[in-house]
Amino acid sequence: MRSANAPSPTPPDRWFPTRKPLPDPRLRLFCLPFAGGSAAIYNGWGAGMPVGVELCPVQLPGRERRLMEKPIDNLPALVDALLPVLAPLLDRPFAFFGYSMGSRISLELTRRLQLRNGPMPRGLILAASSPPRVNDREPIHHLPEAEFIAHLRKYDGTPEEILQHRELLELLLPTLRADFGLAWWENGNHAVKLDVPISAMGAVDDKHVPVEKLETWREETSSADFRVRTFEGGHFFIRQKQDALLAAVREDLQRWMAPAP
Repeated sequence: MRSANAPSPTPPDRWFPTRKPLPDPRLRLFCLPFAGGSAAIYNGWGAGMPVGVELCPVQLPGRERRLMEKPIDNLPALVDALLPVLAPLLDRPFAFFGYSMGSRISLELTRRLQLRNGPMPRGLILAASSPPRVNDREPIHHLPEAEFIAHLRKYDGTPEEILQHRELLELLLPTLRADFGLAWWENGNHAVKLDVPISAMGAVDDKHVPVEKLETWREETSSADFRVRTFEGGHFFIRQKQDALLAAVREDLQRWMAPAP
């Protein structure tokens, strides 16, 4: 019997609030957000998926309806929390799509699954991010508030109206700090190569992830199925070039998904 003082597990639907289950999916695509982002960034993606793909955007603590939950700033702890809610959905072929911070989470989830000899994704789509082995970014999550906010402006991911709204900003700052901590997280002790296809995507004007760094994702996999694609736009080409990005995602998924019955 559960102790009266033990916390209840987080219901799975809080992690996947916009998932629309299919009766017989050929593949599930789990989508992880950028720092400060939420499952809402994938609204509308369902219509752009190949037939049989079940879209599963992941909602992390500290945003939208989970705003009052403490954000997780420790990558191993986040993987510990995510794997139990993912596990029941890994009974079908699946893939991960990670954008910026989401790429780091996707990589670590796959590493953990491989270490456990668990089910493995058909592929990883990693966008707007360089691999942790070439992490040369400043750990801005440790900066004093004014400097941290100044760096947020450089990323163009947080709307200016939020940065100017003192009360709202105070609510969001812990989540933003936690997210940038996750994105910066060191490579860890289990940085083994994955036997999983990787598709790396970036933008030609991304000041934070130069396109030449995308090629270094090849070092994370022993699979011959490795691709690099570049798009017009900056770090948030997910907004600027969504149609082109979705077309590339569809192409990858169609290669990886189970054949139609």
